[in-house]
Amino acid sequence: MRVLIVAQGGADLSPLETLLEARGNTVVHVARDVEVPAAWRAEPCPLVVLDAREPGSRMPLVRALRSLPGGAAAVVMLVGRRGALHLLEPALEDGADEVLAWPMDAEELRLRLDMAERRSARRESRVGVPFGDELRDTMLSVSPVPTSITTLGEGRVVAANDAYFRAFGYSREDMLGKTTVELRLWERPFDRAHVMERLRQHGSVRGVDAQYHTSTGEVRHTLLFMGLVPYAGEPHVISFFPDITPLKQAEEEVRRSEVSFRTLIQSLPDLVAVFDRDARVRYANLKVARALGYSDVRELIGKHISDMIPPEDLASADARMHEALRTGRNALSERRMVRRDGGILHVESTTFPLHFDGEDSIVSVAHDLTERHQMQARLMLAERMASVGTLAAGVAHEINNPLAYLTANLAFAREELSNLPGPGAPGMDATVTESLADAQSALAEAQQGAERVRTIVRDLKTFSRVDSLEDSVVDVRQVLDSTLNLATTEIRHRARLVKLFEDVTPVRANESRLGQVFLNLLVNAAQAIPEGSPDRHEIRVAARMGDGGRVLVEVSDTGVGIAAEHLPRLFDPFFTTKAPGVGTGLGLSICHNLVTALGGEIRVRSSPNRGSTFQVLLPPSERPRALPPPPPLEAPSSAEKRGRLLVVDDEPLVCTALGRTLRPHHDVTLATRAQDALERIEAGEHYDVVFCDLMMPGMSGMDFYSTLMKRYPDQARRVVFLTGGAVTPQARAFLETVTSPHLEKPFAGRELLSLVQERLARA
Repeated sequence: MRVLIVAQGGADLSPLETLLEARGNTVVHVARDVEVPAAWRAEPCPLVVLDAREPGSRMPLVRALRSLPGGAAAVVMLVGRRGALHLLEPALEDGADEVLAWPMDAEELRLRLDMAERRSARRESRVGVPFGDELRDTMLSVSPVPTSITTLGEGRVVAANDAYFRAFGYSREDMLGKTTVELRLWERPFDRAHVMERLRQHGSVRGVDAQYHTSTGEVRHTLLFMGLVPYAGEPHVISFFPDITPLKQAEEEVRRSEVSFRTLIQSLPDLVAVFDRDARVRYANLKVARALGYSDVRELIGKHISDMIPPEDLASADARMHEALRTGRNALSERRMVRRDGGILHVESTTFPLHFDGEDSIVSVAHDLTERHQMQARLMLAERMASVGTLAAGVAHEINNPLAYLTANLAFAREELSNLPGPGAPGMDATVTESLADAQSALAEAQQGAERVRTIVRDLKTFSRVDSLEDSVVDVRQVLDSTLNLATTEIRHRARLVKLFEDVTPVRANESRLGQVFLNLLVNAAQAIPEGSPDRHEIRVAARMGDGGRVLVEVSDTGVGIAAEHLPRLFDPFFTTKAPGVGTGLGLSICHNLVTALGGEIRVRSSPNRGSTFQVLLPPSERPRALPPPPPLEAPSSAEKRGRLLVVDDEPLVCTALGRTLRPHHDVTLATRAQDALERIEAGEHYDVVFCDLMMPGMSGMDFYSTLMKRYPDQARRVVFLTGGAVTPQARAFLETVTSPHLEKPFAGRELLSLVQERLARA
């Protein structure tokens, strides 16, 4: 056997040469790669040994050998340094057959040469078998797929079966004798170059995906198999072309379906995620990532469901997923999810099993309910506030009615006592004089208490108008005063209260809702301070003009403060730093919404253990400041006009007290039913002033007034309405449409008498 040894730099491979010659082989030795073609042309060598111990790739030489005539059948052995054989792996992939670690034990060397000689003999035996016409015709006829035999160098078609001609759409005469390049069969020319390179390197090609043209220009797909065969004394290529076009089309349909599916999933407004049997994310759309606070879906892949579900909900969520896998049924449920920043997301989720990418999986399609939950919570809070407002209005009404006659009777009693003879008058001894003085003091103190109750009720009524959405010109200092009166109990056991009110412009706002904002800030400030040390803590409430001409209200405390990481989420719905059960997490969110709806701004500064400062900035009202009310009129003198008055109120004691106050100065008729008062007017009685309660059972003050307007308009114009505070939206709208004045209970006797004189003067 002829053996070619290619040494680098004359390296000593004499032990190998000696052994080869001893085995009867003819050894041809070359020292440079460029000498290989000349040595090969003299006579091909079934066994080639390449010295690969020095740096440098041997792949080009291996490829060159395989391209030489008979080179595809040669056995190529590489000799490398022991411990560095891994560097020769690329050459093995490019067509080398064996690697020898040099130096090598003599016995192992003999064994490896035996194996190489046997391999060479097998290849020689295959090459030496002539591929005759009979074998050719048999192979072509029995092959179920398009099959051809072409020359190795040019690719000229020398034989093919009928399936081959049908596949390409040519006749036998059109194809035989022509090259595949001339026939323009290859869709991608580099495919031919690629497979021919592999054929020269490895002697065969197995399952290469290639594309070809038919005679009509149609592109078909094949899974190409090729091998070298001797035919007519020359190496030829036998090729098999199974048509896989339908399979490729099906794959393309699947790919398009998958793309369409993923596009559909990505465009859905819902949150879609696919979990494996271990509850880890395999796929998710961008909506899920964004809803949970991630910028990229890839951040979610591989995460366990426990990373997205609150610990207390994990068991039920896991059970639903396994139930869906076990039964194959859909499961619909509401559940919570945890955002990356710790926030809570409320969703309605449909879970169902699906075979996804070849594996049993669970699909979750969820609809974000967070906004709905927030809206429901706001509605519940609004309903609760409305209920509180209704209760406050009812309480105010129930207090104001007895307070009206209490105030009137106290004023009457003080006036009567003041009209008694003074000290030193005949019949007035020192004991009686002292008793009268004590009684006057007691009545004065009682009047102060009644006035305090009146102030509290007035402040309470500020929060009773939650059903009114109308804005008006408001002095924030008055709203703050009313709010502070209500928050006093919460504040006084925790901190000193410091008020710093400067002159400010009025704002346009809803007084009730503005009071709600201030009350929330004040209560929060108080709750941030522990009870028991009011002398060590301070809550400061300031009102002054801020930047841009806006009104600035500031509430500061010296409490526990707020951590920096919580500040960005402070106004988010349901976010709270308070202990469970203390807060709903909606207060500051609602404050923010109310203030921004007024065109204002709410800010916060805070430091842990140093306290917090909340600032509310509101735009000034476009309307000018209202003029201050005129000073109260003096009580009428005996020389002033005496009128005929009618008092209508369903509270008998209110009627009696008003009668007692008014009768010394006017002629007064009392009625506890509007129907009775109407009958008097129908009977011909005429009154200069008619005091009428607005809300009464049976015929209300509104009904009474409407009847008078239709039948006795002159008497209707003399009506003054009295109200205890429980005014319905209908009654409020009525008061805004009529020109008649109205008095809020309780009222002072002087106020009542002054109003009568004013009305008499207009009559």
